[in-house]
Amino acid sequence: METDQLKLSTKWQGDFVFEAAGQGGHTLRMDAHQGVGNGQGLLPMQALLGSLAGCFGMDVVMILRARMKEVRSIEIVTQGDKRRNPPKEFLAITVTFIVEGDIDADKVWHAIEVSGEKYCPVAHSLKADVVYKLVLNGEEAGAK
Repeated sequence: METDQLKLSTKWQGDFVFEAAGQGGHTLRMDAHQGVGNGQGLLPMQALLGSLAGCFGMDVVMILRARMKEVRSIEIVTQGDKRRNPPKEFLAITVTFIVEGDIDADKVWHAIEVSGEKYCPVAHSLKADVVYKLVLNGEEAGAK
């Protein structure tokens, strides 16, 4: 299997604030929930939902590109139902597409389904294997 690598550096900013910076220099600020954090960024789980929405949205626009003159707006609302106890992962995610325009529902549904089944890497990454590595004081300290 051929692979490409995408890298993101996420640095601690103090308290519970972390800032992620991508290869293009764009950033995303995250903080813990109220009561622990100070509301200085998205919750990491919100960022995950936003990434899923952005991925689907870009695919839908690409698939509907020839018909985008007929579309006035697209809003994607992602809602995740989390387990109440740790690790508090998403048990279910609902992605709602709110589209305004003179376009057939079948065309939009087709774009959504193709994105989810074939193209959206974020949706498929929710099933990925995760490997942990540790570098402590500049020295590799193993992987698990």
